[in-house]
Amino acid sequence: MTNAHDPLKSIQSRIDELEQTISERGEQIKSRTRQLKEDLQEELSPVEIVRKHPVKSAALSFVTGIVAGRVLRGIISPKRSKKVVKGAVGSAPGSEPEAVATEPSPLKEAMGSIGIELLHTGKDLAITWIKNQFDARTKK
Repeated sequence: MTNAHDPLKSIQSRIDELEQTISERGEQIKSRTRQLKEDLQEELSPVEIVRKHPVKSAALSFVTGIVAGRVLRGIISPKRSKKVVKGAVGSAPGSEPEAVATEPSPLKEAMGSIGIELLHTGKDLAITWIKNQFDARTKK
């Protein structure tokens, strides 16, 4: 009777070995997947990209800021034509009407101030980066 159960035992032991191998391989795949995810997050993190390509990042930020500013300016305050005043005081009959410039809106002034501050900040960042690069190269 022991001989009849030997093939079943060998099959069962083989099944157990295969299940163990499958679980080990599954853990290895999970471990590699976690490691790949961490590596990709490190490689594609904004801080790492700026560290590797500072000039390109600054240029891209600058261009994006200009485009965003123009889009916002177009949305917020569409182009206005100068107001034409007919019959202004001191105008002779039959002469051309005078064009009077309108004052910019407070929002437009605020956007201009923000833009100027962003340019100053960008300049300061660029100067700091150049100083750091110069210091790093002179130390070598």
